Amino acid sequence: MQKSVLMAMFMLIFLCSCGNGEKEVTGTDTMVSLQTPDIESEPKEIPSVTVTEYSLPEEIATLEKLELRNMDISTDEWQSMYNSNQMNFGYFASDEEGNIYFSDFTQNAIFMCGPEGEGKKLLYEGTGTCMYAANGYLYFGCVEPEEKYIENVVKIDIHAKEAVFPYKNLCGEMMFLEDRMYFNVWGLCSLETGEIEGNPVMLSEIEPVSLNSDGRYLFYNMITEDTKLLFERGYLLAWDTETEKNYFVGSKMIFPLLAGDWLTYIDLQTNTRHVLDMRTGTDTDLEYTIQHVVSDGHKLYWAQQDIGSFQICQWDGQEIQELFTVEVEAEKYGDVCLYLTKDYLYWMLEIELMEEADWGYYRLADGKEGRLN
Repeated sequence: MQKSVLMAMFMLIFLCSCGNGEKEVTGTDTMVSLQTPDIESEPKEIPSVTVTEYSLPEEIATLEKLELRNMDISTDEWQSMYNSNQMNFGYFASDEEGNIYFSDFTQNAIFMCGPEGEGKKLLYEGTGTCMYAANGYLYFGCVEPEEKYIENVVKIDIHAKEAVFPYKNLCGEMMFLEDRMYFNVWGLCSLETGEIEGNPVMLSEIEPVSLNSDGRYLFYNMITEDTKLLFERGYLLAWDTETEKNYFVGSKMIFPLLAGDWLTYIDLQTNTRHVLDMRTGTDTDLEYTIQHVVSDGHKLYWAQQDIGSFQICQWDGQEIQELFTVEVEAEKYGDVCLYLTKDYLYWMLEIELMEEADWGYYRLADGKEGRLN
């Protein structure tokens, strides 16, 4: 289990070190025109994703190839935002009542508050990842200090503030779908969320990272023994929760995100993030190397960092627009983790997570900015 955690962490850190891209956005309300889908046109043929340079590794060579053109993929607004937040390590979550939850590593705490920080109160003494809030409970992964790499899942009754540790000795990412939790323990596993002392079901020996879903398919990248192969080949797979089968989808595709009718991913051939519209077949190259993106299925958001500042940008399917600029200390350079709710965009400079965590928010309706802490 230690191996899978370290591999996942290395993958995230490695890509972060590549930078946020080569193309700069400067000035306020800068607009960059990109390829525009024709909304009224007939559905177009989605290009087939194939492997040409390399032989497939043994683990996936026998898997059936599932063509994207044959997958009816679409996510609603909530699932799109949940996928997005999980892709940003899940240090943040929101619930159906409008409450938000976030980890504060400097105070070793998880706080609960209103969308702009009102009524903030301590929920848990400790920090968490892969947060998921639903039905009055908050779930998250918590690494015990003495165990270092072994992750336990914590379940908290939000109103009673009572915590239990229903699942122990797990590791890696988690994805919740209805009454099941999917995660990595030397392979793709699942467990019913209602089971207090349940035994995980091993679905596949292929180790997943970058999990997200449309409600049926679990999309993920395959962890490889050789990290160089991971970044050269970027194998993308999908677990079908209905047929309980693993499928090979394509290669040279990492950090996938399902949002609305979009499948967006980093294309290792161009080293930039692409957006594939599953409805029209249009493939748009955003011309940025972006790991941390978020989306509600209608717009895509990311941060473009310069020395001493970063810009939050959005793409609406037609144009890129700079929303606002955040000034930071010049030596604090690095990726920005983003989190999205229906009404707010939240951000945290990744390098500050372990230092002076200061969560920022941007109200989408009117552009109001503020801080939670």
